[in-house]
Amino acid sequence: MINNKMLPKRVSAIFFIGVVSCFALWGMPARSQPADEATASEEATASPKAEKIEPPPKADPKAAVTTKDPEIPVEELQLLVKPLTLDELQNEAAAWQLLLQQKVKEISDAEIAIKRQNRSINKQQEVAGSLDEAKKALEESEKALKSAAPDSAEYKEATKKAEEAKDKLKKAQEGLKEATKTKKELKQDDTLNNALKKAEKTGEVDLAKQTLDKAKQEREKIAPDSPAYTAATEKIDALDKAIKADEDAEKAQKAIADPKSPEYQEATKKLEEATAQVKKAREAISGASTTGGTGAAEKSAQKLDEATSTLENTTIKTGGETGTAGSSAAANSQANQDKKGQLAKTSDKLQANAKDESALKNQLVVNATNLQSGRTAVVDRFNMILEELDRKGGDSKYYRKYIEAITKAEIDVKDTEGLGVRVLSWFKSDQGGLRWASNIGKFVGIVLASVIVSQILGFVISKLLKLSKTSKLMRQFIVVVINRGGLVVGVLLALTALEVSLAPVLTVLGGASFIFAFALQSNLGNFASGLMLMVYKPFDVGDEVKIGSLWGWVDSISLANTKIKGFGGQLFTVPNNAVWSDTIENLTTSETRKVKFSFRISFDQDVTNIEKVLVDIFKSHPKILEDPAPSTFVFDLEDEYINLIASGWAKTDEFWKVSADILRTIQTRFEQEGIKLGAPAQDIRILPESDENNSLTLDREFAQKQLLQPETAKPAIK
Repeated sequence: MINNKMLPKRVSAIFFIGVVSCFALWGMPARSQPADEATASEEATASPKAEKIEPPPKADPKAAVTTKDPEIPVEELQLLVKPLTLDELQNEAAAWQLLLQQKVKEISDAEIAIKRQNRSINKQQEVAGSLDEAKKALEESEKALKSAAPDSAEYKEATKKAEEAKDKLKKAQEGLKEATKTKKELKQDDTLNNALKKAEKTGEVDLAKQTLDKAKQEREKIAPDSPAYTAATEKIDALDKAIKADEDAEKAQKAIADPKSPEYQEATKKLEEATAQVKKAREAISGASTTGGTGAAEKSAQKLDEATSTLENTTIKTGGETGTAGSSAAANSQANQDKKGQLAKTSDKLQANAKDESALKNQLVVNATNLQSGRTAVVDRFNMILEELDRKGGDSKYYRKYIEAITKAEIDVKDTEGLGVRVLSWFKSDQGGLRWASNIGKFVGIVLASVIVSQILGFVISKLLKLSKTSKLMRQFIVVVINRGGLVVGVLLALTALEVSLAPVLTVLGGASFIFAFALQSNLGNFASGLMLMVYKPFDVGDEVKIGSLWGWVDSISLANTKIKGFGGQLFTVPNNAVWSDTIENLTTSETRKVKFSFRISFDQDVTNIEKVLVDIFKSHPKILEDPAPSTFVFDLEDEYINLIASGWAKTDEFWKVSADILRTIQTRFEQEGIKLGAPAQDIRILPESDENNSLTLDREFAQKQLLQPETAKPAIK
């Protein structure tokens, strides 16, 4: 059996390590890269100085035709750019770069807005914490002042607590001013303010969709023919229509590449009107506005202004600030009672406002993630333009360097809440989780299909080869090649579904195979000899063979070596190169095999009678074939003896049993007939003592041939 020993272990291990290394190097890029890009990247890494990339020739982005629909399917875009000339492709590349630049700017604005929102939220939470600490210190101070005597150590400690409360309040006031300043900066920056408005708009639409689903569920509980059912249906239809109109308006805005054009401004105005209709239709169902909708940023800023104004008018007095110690303590305690309520109320407002801003920040994160998905879609189409540009003689290095620079993602891991929202949004995105889920599904499907197809194909080929009487060894080899080769091809094809470029992988494998050819010359020689053994089929598994000095049965054959099982149970492993270069004698190549014995007969014996006896012995055995008939042959005269051969034919699988039976019968009949065989001659010589070595040498010449020896007797395996 060949099984998993069919390929040399060393070659398999090195090949596997090479493939794994390739996958580790290239990983899973956002989109497959052509070979020239990978080569350029390697050269830039290896060179001590970065390669200077020349800017592309001047082009007119307004002349582009492929950017009219930025969401055009990649397959259609590939067909659309085929007839374009090199100059036209330069215009297309410039237009797609502008589109990508706009998308990246939107992402940057959203990320800046997220960072500022985080600072505002963290500062408000910090201020709320300081207010809680100030309130706690103030309570401890008042409790101590009630039981402490004036000018006592306890009184001084209580006054110290009140001072700590003042410091906490001062810290909260400063922090709140900083949060308010950050909020005002965000509101005054038109670009970042637009990012907030987009987040609010997206939040409003998402809220409307949730309201629509909930309203449909509630409508199922109402009787279909009732007035309430009709009223609910009208509101649901109005909201559904408003949401679809908003989506169409947003799509129309995205189709305009230049945000400064009048068309874009008009589309933006229509989108705002559509979003307002969505809000109106939603409020008609829910009955009230909800935090996080349109205007949430303005409301948050108003709350911060109110909290700042409240804290600016809030002061904490200590026991020694007015009058005598006792009267001051009583007056301050009464005054601070109201302050504690203000601190607690302000802290609660800040916590609630931070929670509302956190919801808005999360919506910003969702928008940023969606924008990144849109950027991926633009990069996919941009790469298609650049590939066609390269094919027609252009240079895409400048554009590819820009893509490489802007696609590096940086995530704030400190914002754990935002990180969770990013991951969830990525999984829901068409260009994120859904895309990779589809790619992984395709990968698994292609691999499984390749395994099934290769197994079926291997089974069919094995049956066909069996009908053509191909050797078992060759059949197994071909089936293994089909099964494993089909799997390898399937995996390579499946990698394209994961958007892995095969060009660099195949290039590295080609170079590695060239190196392996030199490092594994002897193994490759055995591999080639193994193929020759399979093709020319000098023996098969289970055959009895003589290869050089070895004699036994073929146990197994692989591409690296052949294993021969000896008569004593030994297992000899011989490299295929040594097997193919030596003499191969197959003793079981035919269905019948000759049983043959040679005898030495002395001159005083009746040779004719001996021949007759031997023929009778062979004919008497039931397993000896009648055709060809048993026979004897006198073939040589040696000294005083005659050499005689007697033989008969038996089936190959019964040879050894028949040979042993006839040998026993010959011994019995020869004793009965009084037939004696010639004995080997011996010659003993004694040399004189005058020999130069002064030693006695016994020179014994002994004939090695046995008195009764079958020609095919089993020798010792060396």
